[in-house]
Amino acid sequence: MTTNGPVPRPPGRGTASSLRMALRMVNTVLDREVSGRTGFNVSRLADEVGVERSKASRTTQDLCDKGFLERRDDSTFRAGTAFFTTAASLHPGLLGRSRPLLRRLAVEHGAGARLSVRDGVQVLLLRAESAAGLGREWQGAASLVTPCWCTGAGRALLLDHTADEITALLDDYELIGVGGPHAARSAGEVAAANDRDRPRGFVAAHGEFEHGVTEYAVPVRDSAGHVRAAVSVVGRQEDLTAREQTIHTDLTAAATALAKYVDGDHTPH
Repeated sequence: MTTNGPVPRPPGRGTASSLRMALRMVNTVLDREVSGRTGFNVSRLADEVGVERSKASRTTQDLCDKGFLERRDDSTFRAGTAFFTTAASLHPGLLGRSRPLLRRLAVEHGAGARLSVRDGVQVLLLRAESAAGLGREWQGAASLVTPCWCTGAGRALLLDHTADEITALLDDYELIGVGGPHAARSAGEVAAANDRDRPRGFVAAHGEFEHGVTEYAVPVRDSAGHVRAAVSVVGRQEDLTAREQTIHTDLTAAATALAKYVDGDHTPH
């Protein structure tokens, strides 16, 4: 067989390699953001990922142009809106059905109500609602990344993990200096907190992410019983603790209502 022109070649290894590097950069920025430490600029990100700085500069600029990264005023990076839009698109059923439930929780308890999923050690906020009159800090933007080890939603997403699994997950992370005064400082403390909360299937995180802030959370399970998401209520500890039992009941009902919509969605690792 003959052709009248050049034969198109399939994407080569260079394309796949560039994609893998871009994904590593986004994940590295996310991990740094979750750690609570100062973000990476281009030079430090290149060193962390192990690529030439000129290549890192081109790749990060492309990721910023596409919205997967954002450059702060101090030239460090954070995750961009396109990353969270992509994450949210993997959970269409949950997102569509969660809004009225979250609104009801927020209004009923005068707090913020959230739907979150986990990606490794990162907790990604997919949707948030807040009661009228509350500041936006209780709602949270749907681009919030928090650690799994010191948030109510994060611990709910880890509620079925064994102590060994939690240790393996957190092996490369420094827990000291991240979170509020009651945050876990070791994998063992995370496991112990979950051992305490597991019998009720209800996580109570008092001052774990921030001083004076409580987050109550319940896992959302698929038909096989696997944890796929978490629904939570967050607000001032002094306002919520007296309502704990009612919040427990309402979160459990919301998680049950959402459970039918998680089958077939993407499962975070």
